[in-house]
Amino acid sequence: MRKLVLADIRPHVRYSKPLLLPEDFSTTAVHAYDARLIYFFSGSAKVKLDDRSYNASRGSLFLWQSATCYSIVNCDAAETKMMAINFDYVGTGTSVTTPALPTVSDRLYRRENAIESIYFEDVPQLNMPVHLDGMQTLERIFQPMSDEYNYPRPFDKLMLSSLMQQAIFTVARKLTLGSGEKPSGLVERVTEYIRENFAGDLSNEAIGRHFNYHPNYINRVMQKHIGQSLHQYVLSCRVSRALEMLQTTNLSVTEVSERVGFSSIKHFSQTFKSIYGYSPIHFRD
Repeated sequence: MRKLVLADIRPHVRYSKPLLLPEDFSTTAVHAYDARLIYFFSGSAKVKLDDRSYNASRGSLFLWQSATCYSIVNCDAAETKMMAINFDYVGTGTSVTTPALPTVSDRLYRRENAIESIYFEDVPQLNMPVHLDGMQTLERIFQPMSDEYNYPRPFDKLMLSSLMQQAIFTVARKLTLGSGEKPSGLVERVTEYIRENFAGDLSNEAIGRHFNYHPNYINRVMQKHIGQSLHQYVLSCRVSRALEMLQTTNLSVTEVSERVGFSSIKHFSQTFKSIYGYSPIHFRD
């Protein structure tokens, strides 16, 4: 994996065209071997990136690296117009001349065959699939990109690279500024989400995907504001709910352990005792 800061990018645009999706258009879940950006000029669609689904309409933008599994379904009664861009962040695959690299199914995809594997150190949100609404300002960039791609002229590849760079910088600024949310606001949203979904998949990666932040960033913010890591807070919430169940229900210790999200009764018992000083079986004697 290559580590970069945003200033290092020199995009190589392999494909850049507006597409009209027919009324019944849909794709199966696939991977691409280069990075992808799609933007919706009109219509509506369902876009799925890995395990998350999004509603797309005019102004919706999606950006992802090659490891992402994706699918698109047109939900409009008429055609949906979408900008599709295939690219590399640093021109790694300039020798790959196929305009639109073929996609492959999730079963056949091999990460090691990806043209590039990028990790952004200064904008970690770009390391995960990105979804942004209200990005109509980028239409002034996408139209010239389409022209440069469709009507080759001297320095067209340099122009495409420059325009794509502007688009990525705009996305990065939006991700960095966000809605002006302070770190404390993020902590409130994360802790509320954990409390409401204590029995679900609360791995650091899953929480990062849900909030569209790198999990390491959320971890740092949590440590700073509440003195606990993501994992520690998840465990404390689960054990707190377990104590409540042990005191108010007739469920067995094993049943309680499963209902609060522990996959191992041993891990549950050890965590419970480390927090409360008693084994959970103490509340069943």
